[in-house]
Amino acid sequence: MSRWMVNVRGQSFSAGGMDELKQLAKKGEIGGGDIVQPPGASEWLYAVEIPELKVALRPDELDGMDLADGSVGLSPMVKGAMASVMVLASLGMSAYAVQLRNSIPTEQLQIHDESGERGVSYKEVFITAKDASLKAEANPNSADVQPLKKDARAELLGKRGGWYKLRFEGKEGYAPVDAVLPGYYMADEKTKQDYDPLYNPDKYVTVGNASWTMTAEKAKKGISDMAASLQNDSKFPMTDIRVVATLKDSAGNVIKEKEMPVEGVLGANRSDMIGTLNPAKGDDITPPRIMFTSEFEKIVLEDPKAADRWIDVVEVDVGKLEALEAGVIIAEVRAIPPEG
Repeated sequence: MSRWMVNVRGQSFSAGGMDELKQLAKKGEIGGGDIVQPPGASEWLYAVEIPELKVALRPDELDGMDLADGSVGLSPMVKGAMASVMVLASLGMSAYAVQLRNSIPTEQLQIHDESGERGVSYKEVFITAKDASLKAEANPNSADVQPLKKDARAELLGKRGGWYKLRFEGKEGYAPVDAVLPGYYMADEKTKQDYDPLYNPDKYVTVGNASWTMTAEKAKKGISDMAASLQNDSKFPMTDIRVVATLKDSAGNVIKEKEMPVEGVLGANRSDMIGTLNPAKGDDITPPRIMFTSEFEKIVLEDPKAADRWIDVVEVDVGKLEALEAGVIIAEVRAIPPEG
């Protein structure tokens, strides 16, 4: 059986034929702004462009399509969006995202100008998912923090795996990457390339020169020393970095993880070692502070005695575990946008 390809808000699947497409349309699972690809075709069409499918669409799914005089043809707004579908598809954008882009005034389809009075902010995303909420953690089972309003804007605070950290209406939390449309998608191709690190900072920060050692003295305490540097290959400084130290057994299973925040800023196009500033002697409350060497150098300028508490490694409690492999990965990171 020849199958149709369907893309609904970024999610792709196949359908067995027109009868199945009609059933999906009647249930509201396909809207007029979603795109379909007929069997054997290379081009995508909006569902509302196909007469047989159009009659099965729910009336509310036709709202905003702006069809002229009830004709089958699309309005200039939608036709203009169709011309952008193939380009935007390479960015993983759904038909809804294309419509959203086309509904925004032309002067807004750019990153802020020098005055900061027009255009999309460097730090903004558009909420595209229905009935979405900010989560307390980057986990679908985590508690809800704040409902997200479709078509509204939220401030980007960082990225963790397939989740963005956002601020919306004064609350902070996480939302799936595919629940929002990054503001820079509204810009031209060069701008998208220039500002990609703001929305995908984890692609530009890597771990280098990681090593693990255990002295005889520390072995008695079950402590292993981790030394590592982080490399930033973008033009934007990076901060709010969290790393995870992992220990694996002979089968490659993770037997221990430790997540650690790294204080300080990793400068644009540079690398920096991480180390530990231990609390002062007798201080049993303050935890050790893991930070970049550059951050420690600022501290020691104001407090020279801090040098006595600095070690250029991170101590990880491994207990009696016999790990055959140890590593470090980037868990979360935020790029610092330009001012304005």
